[in-house]
Amino acid sequence: MKNLKILKKKIKIDREIITIKLPFFIVIFIFLYVSLIPPFIFIRKGTELNKDLISPRTIEIIDEEATQKEIEKALENAPIFYEYNPDIDKEVLSNFEELSNYLRNWREGDKEAQQKIYDRFGMTFETEFLIQIRNLDEKRFNILIENTHKILSNLLFNGFKSEDYNRLNEMIEGSLLKNLSTEEVNISFEIIKNIIKPNLVINSDLTEKKKQEIIKSVKPITIRIGKNEVIFKKGTIIGDEELNTLKKYNLIFTQRDVIKIILIILTSIILTYLIFTVLNNKKEISKKEILYSVIIIFLSLLFGKLLRNPFLVPIFLTTNLLILFFDFSISTIFITLIFIFYSIFFTNSFLYILLSFFISIIFSIKGKSINNINDFLKIGLIAAFFNLLNLFLFSYITTSISLTNITILNLIYSFLNPLVSSLILVVIVPFIEKILSKTTSIGLVELLNINNPLLKEFIIKAPGSYQHSINVSTLSQVAADSIGEDPLVAKVCGYYHDIGKLVRPEFFIENDSLGISPHESISPSLSALIIISHVKEGVELAKKYNLPDIVINSIKEHHGTSLVSYFYTKAKSIDPDVKEEAFRYPGPIPSSKIAGIIMLADSVEASVRGERVDQKEEIIKFIDTIVDSKIEDGQLNNSELSFKDIKKIKDAFGKVLVSIYHERISYIEKSRDIREKK
Repeated sequence: MKNLKILKKKIKIDREIITIKLPFFIVIFIFLYVSLIPPFIFIRKGTELNKDLISPRTIEIIDEEATQKEIEKALENAPIFYEYNPDIDKEVLSNFEELSNYLRNWREGDKEAQQKIYDRFGMTFETEFLIQIRNLDEKRFNILIENTHKILSNLLFNGFKSEDYNRLNEMIEGSLLKNLSTEEVNISFEIIKNIIKPNLVINSDLTEKKKQEIIKSVKPITIRIGKNEVIFKKGTIIGDEELNTLKKYNLIFTQRDVIKIILIILTSIILTYLIFTVLNNKKEISKKEILYSVIIIFLSLLFGKLLRNPFLVPIFLTTNLLILFFDFSISTIFITLIFIFYSIFFTNSFLYILLSFFISIIFSIKGKSINNINDFLKIGLIAAFFNLLNLFLFSYITTSISLTNITILNLIYSFLNPLVSSLILVVIVPFIEKILSKTTSIGLVELLNINNPLLKEFIIKAPGSYQHSINVSTLSQVAADSIGEDPLVAKVCGYYHDIGKLVRPEFFIENDSLGISPHESISPSLSALIIISHVKEGVELAKKYNLPDIVINSIKEHHGTSLVSYFYTKAKSIDPDVKEEAFRYPGPIPSSKIAGIIMLADSVEASVRGERVDQKEEIIKFIDTIVDSKIEDGQLNNSELSFKDIKKIKDAFGKVLVSIYHERISYIEKSRDIREKK
């Protein structure tokens, strides 16, 4: 017996591996394999081709060598930006004045002048140069100094760069040398050469920025081979050059690819294991949901692989299809997996893909809190504009595409991608909801449409009950929002909680417009049975019209096992031995916070409206009494509502009911009083 249990457990584990984990592994392995492993072309050096070697796919690679040559050619004419430093002018001219004084002192017999020049400027003049200076008479020396000063000033005024040292002679204007002899010109050159400094310094930031702009402007030179295009013709003998070409195109299988395949298998196993470890810790997911996620991931990766255009891949569509149907933490796991593959598919567009995923996730979360379909389409439109900005940002900061070469098609693709995805989602999400038996915001807002057949019938046949449901819906929506539950779910559940009343609407007081109650002609037990049956009939109608499980549960649980007290009291006055169980709803009691809120909102709204309470204090007191009675009756034991939640719900009910039922001024009476006073 024990061995049989172990065998059954093993079979169950094996089935789980085959039906749930294996599909994930296969999808991951396939796309890792086709992304990282080249086609198997077993070809060796010296092989003579007995047929044309055809490219198995379209290959487009950047010719790095040719592109680099183009960049170098463009950089040859790159401008250099200089920054002028006026302090250098002052320093050079000041140094010249000081040097002139030292040379004058030398002429006048100061033997230490040469040493002082060295100590001050670190320069040494040859003896021949100093002799030439001494041999000049006073007048010629002054002319020399004056002309040299003019030359220095002129050079500095025109801007002097470090590379100008090599063409100093060319830069000196001939007019400044006319008054000097050949010997004096040489002396002037020697002084200038030693004393001048560059006053134009390269501005590295501006120069580098310009270089980068030039580099970005160079369009990469690509080598493109179309699918089925002949790479080498029949009879070609494969040599080193041919092998290098095949390696460049990633069309040759090497021993490293064997290691790659092993690593891909291991990576696929590890990723599958990690994904399911996280999923098991988060929340149990059905096989149907696992299959759905595998299909979505497979299709998104297939589109990414086939389209080969980062602006066309359906990121917004995929993200919504996951976030709408799964918990955020779970959908994030799947989205991260897709993002990893897209990063491999579109290496050059990594930043664009990353930002596209961020935009899609943000607007997908926003899409979970819509109030109507138009809101969802607006979200798609706003996401389209953000995606367009993403393209411009991407083109601005990357070298793979620039602002000048953005094509009209890329602009259209980026804009229409989220917009078209929104339209597709509106169409396909209702079908997916039925398959997965799950509810999304898109499906929920459709249920609020008054053109919905069931809701339309409810409005016509039971208008009073419908109005009550509207009020319950408003109360539930505000209360759910106050405790962090989904207000849209609460609103829809409030709309449909009493849908069973349209079967026999005349038996419910809110639909009694003539003041004639059919309960007066039947027994209290039959009346209670009719009242209680609206829950069962509501569930049947909800199933017939394919309402979501969460709505069906709220219909089933919104009265719990509460007592139909009015008819029970009436029956007890006739027969004291009547059993209370016959006058209680069959239940079950609320099993979620939303169902608990619907129960409380239903009871509070009906009681406050029935008693015609219009004073704020009385309304608050009424709410406390009704809610506390439900707690004492044990109706909220399974709802997971905490005392803190109850306090917030009461406050929310109070704000809404006070605004609906507060005491109003009789404007007719008031106007009559004014006329009478006149």
